[in-house]
Amino acid sequence: MGLPTLLACVAGFTVSSAQSDSECWIEEFNEQFCCGDQWGLTGNPACWNEEFSYLRCCGLEKLPRKPEEDARWEKIKASKDLEDGGEYDFIVVGAGSAGSVVASRLADAATADGRPWRVLVLEAGSWTDSEDAAHPDRATQRQEAWWPAVEVNWSLGKEGRTWKYATGRGVGGTASVNSMIYTRGSVSEYEAFGWRTADVISAFKSLEAPMEAPGFDVAVDFHRPLPQGAFGESPEKPGCHLTLISALSEELPPVFRQLLRAFERINVPFRVDPHGNITIHGVGGIWRSMGCGHPRCQPTRLSRVQLAAGRPRSTTYQNLASHLRSSPAHRFQTLTHAYAERVVFDGDKAIGVEVSIASSPKAVDQRLRFRAKKEVILATGVLATPKILTLSGIAEPKELERLDIPVVASSPSVSRYFHEHVGLSIVAHTNVPCPEGFHLTEDGSTTHLGNTDQFIGQIYAFMNATNNTPGAAGPLDTEVMLLEGCLEGHLTLTFTLILLQARTRGRLVVQSRNPFSSPHLDYKPLSNSEDIQVLANAIRLLYQGVFASPELAPFELGVSPGMEVIGDFHELAQWIRANIYYYSHPTGTARIERAGEPGVVDSELRVLGTRNLRVADTSVFPESPSGHSDAPARLAGELCARSILSNIQKEEVDKEVAGGPSVQLRGYPVRMPLRGFGTNGFQGEKVKNSLRSFFQLGGRMIDTALLYENHRDIGEALAAGTVPREEVFLISKIPPTEMGAEETYTAVQRAVDELGTHLDLVLLHWPANFDKKAPLPRCAAAGWRSCRAQAWRGMERAQNEGKVRALGVSNFGVRHLTELLADGPSLPIAVNQVEMHPWWPQLRLQKFCREKHIQLIAYGSLGSSLLGGATLRSPAVVKVAKRVGRTPAQVLLRWAIQQGIAVIPSSSSVGRMEENLAIYGWDLSAADMEDLKVYPADRMRIFLPDPENAP
Repeated sequence: MGLPTLLACVAGFTVSSAQSDSECWIEEFNEQFCCGDQWGLTGNPACWNEEFSYLRCCGLEKLPRKPEEDARWEKIKASKDLEDGGEYDFIVVGAGSAGSVVASRLADAATADGRPWRVLVLEAGSWTDSEDAAHPDRATQRQEAWWPAVEVNWSLGKEGRTWKYATGRGVGGTASVNSMIYTRGSVSEYEAFGWRTADVISAFKSLEAPMEAPGFDVAVDFHRPLPQGAFGESPEKPGCHLTLISALSEELPPVFRQLLRAFERINVPFRVDPHGNITIHGVGGIWRSMGCGHPRCQPTRLSRVQLAAGRPRSTTYQNLASHLRSSPAHRFQTLTHAYAERVVFDGDKAIGVEVSIASSPKAVDQRLRFRAKKEVILATGVLATPKILTLSGIAEPKELERLDIPVVASSPSVSRYFHEHVGLSIVAHTNVPCPEGFHLTEDGSTTHLGNTDQFIGQIYAFMNATNNTPGAAGPLDTEVMLLEGCLEGHLTLTFTLILLQARTRGRLVVQSRNPFSSPHLDYKPLSNSEDIQVLANAIRLLYQGVFASPELAPFELGVSPGMEVIGDFHELAQWIRANIYYYSHPTGTARIERAGEPGVVDSELRVLGTRNLRVADTSVFPESPSGHSDAPARLAGELCARSILSNIQKEEVDKEVAGGPSVQLRGYPVRMPLRGFGTNGFQGEKVKNSLRSFFQLGGRMIDTALLYENHRDIGEALAAGTVPREEVFLISKIPPTEMGAEETYTAVQRAVDELGTHLDLVLLHWPANFDKKAPLPRCAAAGWRSCRAQAWRGMERAQNEGKVRALGVSNFGVRHLTELLADGPSLPIAVNQVEMHPWWPQLRLQKFCREKHIQLIAYGSLGSSLLGGATLRSPAVVKVAKRVGRTPAQVLLRWAIQQGIAVIPSSSSVGRMEENLAIYGWDLSAADMEDLKVYPADRMRIFLPDPENAP
């Protein structure tokens, strides 16, 4: 029978889903049927459903237990007393792909007082040498990096099979030893995890270095473009180095070009970049986590893997965290050979981690207890994270009782729902002669498969074999990875099919209280018959739509297995079972809780039933992402860090004083509201009426200046007594014409006299005088730098005498601030008031002020009448405003507030004033902030003169 005829026979085969029921025992679903020894620890797959629990339905007595390991651990504890390891703000357990992201983001952030957080990373493995680990094949042979292994034993009929699961111990984690394939998955599928697609895209953008991939136009909606200016320099945090291994169609040999056309016949389109769309659906190249070996490296597109030879492996620790260790500006520490024993709790609050320092499980050198002021984050992977949770008292209470571990939080889903990518390979022989010297071994003989760095056509397909809808959003069920080689002098194509959304689930069982004892893994691949059905569908789709296509007919494919297997479903199912393999992409053992489904963490990765404890690794994924798991692990780390920092910022900003959320001014016992009212251009009854409305609406911060000539009017409004003076935060500014030690002191006194009250904050209005008609202060003879230093001494005198509570500057650039700080002020610079908005974000100034703990106040947030409201009508602003259900003005003000920058908009309209104050109780997402970003070529300031030009 010919190939087309047999393919027609295959088309009608189906397999019914496994039976299930919602109770333990109904009719034939009895204890013997569901809990027999032959089913292992997860029970008969035919009994499985979301409610079935082996512990609930089958009991504890069959779970493996190792009391001898308990005794060994008790002996270790008796010989090594716990020592105090010190206190950190955050403790991150695990220095792999996710943990390195979390730790680096936290360490690179700042506390409310401007100091960096103290971050400790605990890693059970050792430091890894990235140069030795760079080869995508040979790295995996470094067995010490994979120690210790967890074995899973399963059987198919009489045939026993053993798989070894190993964790990538060491700094960099599994990314230090894997094959460097970097796939996001379909970004839309993360919606099912409780994560907005826009936030997922934004997170991936921030993780990856700016994109430059010659040969195609980068999709700016999905990648971070190169900034204007010097090559490789980015105004944002650095990203991980990636290389796109993807040939254009015309760059491929004929057989591969025709193969792409055959895939297009089954609605799998060719694309160069798998990450340039909301879905990864399609066929083409792949990203790899490798770079060019220096910090300014940018991603490039290569048509062949062999062209990437020598590019170093790129891990999140190398790219995001390593520079923090040597930075005196950061308080970041990584401790290796540190095995987490358990998380320490005070009630339900995580307060630290107990750790064994050991070069091997048999040689514990020291035991330490580290304290965490803020949070503990577990990022130890699918096998270790549930074990640490269990040892810490977070698991099924019956299982904790069995281990004699006190319950901290009842969490029956811990260790359950283990799932994995499994797959198999189909080999197609061709009539294409191998190129001379292609895939030769050292003895000169040809080999079936060469090393992965020798591929001619680096091609991957992602598709839905069961419901193959072109461009469909959401998860995909099948990956097809092409490996080519030579056999008997002719090219062979090996199609490795990977089941991306397996329905089979397994579970881990903690066997001992000894943290060095590996858990037992109970997992039987393909136990759920739906998995066999999907693989059968994928195989059928390849045979029908690709191998039998007219495009590939000239190459005379000889495919194994043959049609005698494919044409008989029973034979095909047996062949699938016999040839299945796993790909070390496990997920699910501490999964996110979803509606109607139990879980361990919420969508912000906080462990349910506890405080100050999170999980950030692939164990949180309730379903496998449609791709390899390294990039999704990094995503989990990024979103975890964003959630932590966002919550901290809210806690700090939302500390209420009169006038709403406020911020502590560094070096002074003063809290300043973050919402104010700018009075430039307001005089007489206009300013009095405006302030009356402002106070009635709850506003309390007033910004004025001697140059505004409205002090007496503001003083009268304050004296009217509509609000107590102690609730009002009053700012004024001293012009450069009155700089000098005595002159500035006198100017402050005059401002106080005109206002009839003390000042909460006084600022130097400009770093120098731009008005050529204005008289020069006497100090200008010695230069404006001298003037600024003398003026500061005059303000310090006024502060010491109680005329003003805090001191700052206005319109000072980095150079002016640097000089003033170098001139040795006795009191700190608390504030810098400058023009700041999305079109003039002043990133360098922002960074400098954060490092020096100088609070920013933004003026010009809403643009100016000079532009006729153009900023408020900006398409980006209008788009975000519609998305969040707010006005453009509120979006622009929130842009600043969300970055901890105070705002002082001006408006005499009560409605506008009320609108400008309503900028709390809602957030702009990371994607919203990204949409408001203006890149250097389009940046502009609105107000003149430019203070950077001041001498």
